[in-house]
Amino acid sequence: MSNKKIKKYSDVASSSQFELKTMMKFQEMPLNVAIKKLKDSGISVSEKEASEILKLLHTLAKIIIKEFILAED
Repeated sequence: MSNKKIKKYSDVASSSQFELKTMMKFQEMPLNVAIKKLKDSGISVSEKEASEILKLLHTLAKIIIKEFILAED
């Protein structure tokens, strides 16, 4: 059995340019939950792929909130 360290949460460092920490806090989905939800939907992914998917979704959520919900027109 491998002694590989398993990452429990996605790495969302690349989405830091859309930080909204001063206004709200995001609760990240654990990696194992994301993998299970994808598997239940018929999508089989590796841990790395699931992490990348979560990173993308987290970034998209921040952009949507920043651009549409927090927009001051």
